[in-house]
Amino acid sequence: MLKRRFELIMRVKHDFHIHTSLSYCAKKEATFEYYQNIAKELNFEKIGFSDHLWDDAYEQVWPSFYKGQNVARVMRLKDIIHDFDNVKVYLGCEAEYDPLIKGVALTEKNAERFDFINVPISHTHMIMPKEYYEPMEKHKDFMLNAWNEVMNCPVTKYIKAIVHPFSAVCCPYGTAPLFNLITDDEYKFAFDQAAEKGIAIEINMGEFYNRTEQEIPNLPVVRMFRIAKDCGCKFVFGSDSHGVGGHKDYVEHGELVTNMLGITEDDIANYAK
Repeated sequence: MLKRRFELIMRVKHDFHIHTSLSYCAKKEATFEYYQNIAKELNFEKIGFSDHLWDDAYEQVWPSFYKGQNVARVMRLKDIIHDFDNVKVYLGCEAEYDPLIKGVALTEKNAERFDFINVPISHTHMIMPKEYYEPMEKHKDFMLNAWNEVMNCPVTKYIKAIVHPFSAVCCPYGTAPLFNLITDDEYKFAFDQAAEKGIAIEINMGEFYNRTEQEIPNLPVVRMFRIAKDCGCKFVFGSDSHGVGGHKDYVEHGELVTNMLGITEDDIANYAK
């Protein structure tokens, strides 16, 4: 746990990226009851569940993972979750970018059923051809193109946040080279779109786990967040928790990052305030 050495600007009091055991990649202990205890322990005011989803209306690019992780499965939570102890609880989903339809694999009709929609453009280990890993410019361009298509697809108006932006999951050479490869102008173009459309940028706390207070300011992802803030983007915090251990140093790292970037309540997306 970090020792606070700064004057606190804003308390981190929400998490809008939580997976339950309905997500195939989550632990069986990732239940509503488990997250109730976490929320109480960390003094959250709002939490949002966002299990993985691929709408059955679209052919699955990655059937071995998404088969069965459909709207009906995610909606099972609706009868389970509820507000508790002054904590507001929201039902969302993490709907996938689909390169075949050049948008998000979720129909508008089904998008309307959720309180919020998270969308990643960085699950490149599943949705990107493997030959795009080299040279890295092709990998970077794939994500930038995905971003542009997500920002201009039929369900754009329902999207609340882009989660773990440009942080390529399971990347064989790590995420730092890709963050460094994206230019300031490319970031600005992407984040200007998000700001214009009112789509928040997730500060995914997984970027900072097992990092020291001295290491965090020098991480490449910090440059990205600074540019997003300069572009007028709003932010939302997410743990991307898949179960036990998913909130390690969540609040302490969050407070450090908000102070470092100068993020205040005015910079938080309205639905997360």
